[in-house]
Amino acid sequence: MKLVNIANIDLNLLVVFDALVAEGHATRAAQRIGLTQPAVSHALNRLRALFGDPLFIRSPRGMVPTPAALDAAPAIRSILEQVESVLRGGRIFEPEESGRQFVLGLSDYAAFVLLPQLTARMEREAPKISLVIRNTSHSVGLPMLEEGSVELIAGNFPEPPSHLCEELLYEEDFVCAGRGDHPDLADPLDLDRYLCLRHLQVSTRGNPHGYVDAVLAERGLKRKVAVTVGHFLMAPLLVESSNLVATEPRRLFGSLPSPLPLRFFPPPIDIPPFRVVQAWHARHDADPGHQWLRRVVREIAQQT
Repeated sequence: MKLVNIANIDLNLLVVFDALVAEGHATRAAQRIGLTQPAVSHALNRLRALFGDPLFIRSPRGMVPTPAALDAAPAIRSILEQVESVLRGGRIFEPEESGRQFVLGLSDYAAFVLLPQLTARMEREAPKISLVIRNTSHSVGLPMLEEGSVELIAGNFPEPPSHLCEELLYEEDFVCAGRGDHPDLADPLDLDRYLCLRHLQVSTRGNPHGYVDAVLAERGLKRKVAVTVGHFLMAPLLVESSNLVATEPRRLFGSLPSPLPLRFFPPPIDIPPFRVVQAWHARHDADPGHQWLRRVVREIAQQT
């Protein structure tokens, strides 16, 4: 076992390590913690000597953590949070006075639905708090929590392991949308007419066969997906300006800043809703600031 004399170690190195994990870039890490870029580089060299590992490898995507860095990251984040908690003296979190920064991972859909109200709440209730929003998805949300690059995620994700906490925000259903003067839309929208329409599919991975297509396939049915886009924000605009029809989450259209002249119909088949949750690492569970943030997200979700 390697013996370490902690008295000879500058614990500020852990702050640099944590910032590099969070930012993946030496300059941004320096800005995050108020150091110069050369100071961060010097600290990284000392960390590498301390760990006996490169820790971060330069790549076109920035500073990529090695397996050793990924293993150490959750424990180091937890250590820093415990130190912060001790120095706060167990005081009650006061959002109106706090200058804390929260790092959230939001799916494209969750950002569109929740973020406008979240930023408005922050301006009213916690003007000194800052938010860093990172894009996440069904497949990468939980790993981002594990590695500590975000502290809270919202969207649709797999069932988490026991050391990750999860709270259901709501179950989202689907609606069919077309422009107001679409020549081929009739009310009610029957299945035969629905299958003959040209459809818009939203897929962050660019897959033209998504959740709705899987439901249709179970019945031996298939629709014509004419256009696939990677961002939910594009769906209402494309539907409004074409004869495309979109079958997408209902809150996607309800969250538009100004209503578009669209018509909405219940899907002609039963499409099971999907779960929208917020999730976090258990190390954040008792943090008063984090509890406040989760309560705000919960309240916003209940109002959508």
